Amino acid sequence: MSLRRMAIFIGINILVSASVTLLVLSVWDAGRPPVHPIPTLAPTVIAAAPTTLSVIAPTSTPASILPTTASASRTYFVQSGDTLSAIARNFDVPIADLLAANNLKDGDLLSIGQKLIIPTGNSPTLLALTPSPIKPRPVSTQSIALGDAFVTIREIVSKDKLSEEAVVLTNLGSKVNLKGWTLADGEGHKFTFPDLTLLPNAEVDVHTRSGTNTATDLYWGQSAALWGATGTVAYLRDPNGKLIATYRVP
Repeated sequence: MSLRRMAIFIGINILVSASVTLLVLSVWDAGRPPVHPIPTLAPTVIAAAPTTLSVIAPTSTPASILPTTASASRTYFVQSGDTLSAIARNFDVPIADLLAANNLKDGDLLSIGQKLIIPTGNSPTLLALTPSPIKPRPVSTQSIALGDAFVTIREIVSKDKLSEEAVVLTNLGSKVNLKGWTLADGEGHKFTFPDLTLLPNAEVDVHTRSGTNTATDLYWGQSAALWGATGTVAYLRDPNGKLIATYRVP
């Protein structure tokens, strides 16, 4: 074979091989699944909102309502309308402890201004429960307000001495007329008041013996003393029989 014919043959083989190779690559490429580019997101910088710190000042609680635990016995001065059970309830102490601390018995009468010992306890007590003390009176009496009239039995003086014995009444309210009021000892002895007007803060003595009535002294007309026995109770009532005040002889 001549060199020319051999060169032509080789050239044809090269062309055929190239064509076949291209055809195979085209078929293979057509069968591949399409490749989608993955989008790239540029990072977003989010600016943080500035934070404001608020400083809250502490709130002070008024001293009048701060709870306190008593480290020693407290004192209380009896007010109008007080009872032993109500005082024990207000100070959150057992009534038995209150009675024992004050050498009292259940049912004993209280006096306005009487000083009581409130026994020590572990229960917190509001300071607001303790009212401002008033000057105590050495009596054992209980008074009940009648409208704006407020009359109390302050004391019984010189008990068991007929010539000096007297029940002392004090008007702590507005002006009041005592006509028709009564004073009794619970033993059948009763004194009925005459037409007498008692001014605010005024007092009148009801003497057991006989005498002449004045604006400040009234006389029962008894022949013997009435208030000598310890535990005897004086009862003061209005004209309708309503109990206004009591007094237990100490």
